[in-house]
Amino acid sequence: MKEHILPKGFLASGIHCGIKKKRKDLSLFYSEKACKVAALFTRNTVKAAPVLLAREQLKKGGYVRAVVVNSGNANCMTGRGGMRDAKRMARGVAKLLCIPHREALVSSTGIIGKPMVMKPIMDGMAVLVAGLSTRGLIDAAEGIMTTDRFTKIVCRTFTVGGKKIIMTGIAKGAGMVKPDMATVLCYILTDASISQEAIKRALSSSIDVSLNAITVDGDMSTNDTMMLLANGEAGNRLIREKGKDFELFRKNLEIVSRDLAGMIVRDGEGASKVIKVRVKGARTGSDAKKVAGTVANSLLVKCAVLGGDPNWGRIASSAGASGVVFDPGKMQIILDGITFFKRGRAVSSVTRKTASVFKGRDVRIEVDLHSGKGEASVLSCDISKKYITLNSHYTT
Repeated sequence: MKEHILPKGFLASGIHCGIKKKRKDLSLFYSEKACKVAALFTRNTVKAAPVLLAREQLKKGGYVRAVVVNSGNANCMTGRGGMRDAKRMARGVAKLLCIPHREALVSSTGIIGKPMVMKPIMDGMAVLVAGLSTRGLIDAAEGIMTTDRFTKIVCRTFTVGGKKIIMTGIAKGAGMVKPDMATVLCYILTDASISQEAIKRALSSSIDVSLNAITVDGDMSTNDTMMLLANGEAGNRLIREKGKDFELFRKNLEIVSRDLAGMIVRDGEGASKVIKVRVKGARTGSDAKKVAGTVANSLLVKCAVLGGDPNWGRIASSAGASGVVFDPGKMQIILDGITFFKRGRAVSSVTRKTASVFKGRDVRIEVDLHSGKGEASVLSCDISKKYITLNSHYTT
């Protein structure tokens, strides 16, 4: 669905309040009706204040109606003051919306270690709330961006019991991307009526094949957050943990999550090509994911892809460094559909056909370990001088 729309009962807004010099830096997602919520956060030992606050709030249960997000400052490693600032943001937006403060969550993204400058944020809250609109989705998506080159929005519609359901996902992320959720922020809003148990199960199921299956630079953020909010305004029969309705919901959630994940990788800092690493024939799915992740994160593999060099030896080396036990003599390496290594030896010499490998914008690396039935895929991207330039001057 190409049109960017909010589900029924949701409003959004995004403004420039002054954290950044020019670009939008404060966003709000709001539901007119209380939402059931499921959320997953970074597993990094170092967690930002908004992540700790949101986890604390959600442990107590209850509903959520608002998520306020600032960009330009991660509010991480900022001590007790950082937690006070996160709570102040939640209470400030809740007061303006006339909702209990426990129904407002906070997210932040940006530079780590800088204390929040709260005046522009608190001054901007009234403008942010006043600007809430059914047409505010793009403004809100812009307000959560940092080094992103474009907004990331995916919308889908499907029907449950004759009722149309809308599911809209918004994400940011371009660098510091190696999510291991249970810097990527992702908010998926839906008007579906769904049980609390079902919404949690659906989110856990979808993340392993989407946001937990991508990497840009191998660095896990301190602020990674994914939230799924459902307000029930579609009026469909309640979706429970099992059955056709749940599978339909889960399938659409997985598609939205996968599409957002693909956008994040394509927008990778300094990236020019998307790499899909598929590993099959592993003893287990976990083994396959370890090998795929190691290959996808290899700087030497990324550089080979950037240069259009089908250097399969680097892929073999990365697979062997994954810690997974397999027989190298049985391994098969296929690059962009052409087999380069099989049964312990190289099989492709340089020809016109092989010379085209790694030249397109989308690159496929397939490794078959011939050791079992486990398989997994990870999306990654190449790396260039632009990445080094951007990240060597990020705070200056």
